[in-house]
Amino acid sequence: MAHANELPLVIAERIAEREDLTSIDLHPPLYESIDTDALESLLESSDGAVSVSFTYQGYTVHVDGTGSVRLSDPPTGEPQTKAEA
Repeated sequence: MAHANELPLVIAERIAEREDLTSIDLHPPLYESIDTDALESLLESSDGAVSVSFTYQGYTVHVDGTGSVRLSDPPTGEPQTKAEA
């Protein structure tokens, strides 16, 4: 489980690991795809009963109020990420 202020890094690292990339190779970066400050604030202010799901790099990212991060794989045959050459 990640603390709210660590979530963006944890999410990026988990997706990068699945894609055999580093988190800096993910384009666009997570902070350009979602409001990471809003995600952190929402989870910090919750009593643990909140959950958030969003799509990033083809994965559905599920985060709950405890800071648990779960990824759902993209549908088969769908491009996942694009690393900048």
